[in-house]
Amino acid sequence: MSIFQIVIIGIIAAVLAVLIKSYNPALAVLISLAAGVIMFLMILPMFADAIGFVKYLGEMADGVGVYTSLALRVIGVAYIAELGASVCADANETAIAAKIELGGRIIILVMAMPVIVDIVRIVTGLLP
Repeated sequence: MSIFQIVIIGIIAAVLAVLIKSYNPALAVLISLAAGVIMFLMILPMFADAIGFVKYLGEMADGVGVYTSLALRVIGVAYIAELGASVCADANETAIAAKIELGGRIIILVMAMPVIVDIVRIVTGLLP
């Protein structure tokens, strides 16, 4: 998949959304959402390859597979939260977009707590 194809779809969708927004704002949001979904589906195979590569690297390094899995889940939560917040922001619902971003950050913090506990254990184990 070429970046040019993704950019062209994005530009066409943006122009259509701007032209239609004054006549039908709801349709403009749907165009924006549809373009986002199409572009996401276009890059999904490349994303799957990247995930496979990161998992392979995690398997090569002994004992970090748990952290690799956690990192992938955190990245997934971040991308999903960003996508949802962007769609809401495009619909001029900035308050909802902010809540989605906050929810994503809290979920990531909760997911990272086991790593934080491990770091604290290591640091306290090093202290005399």
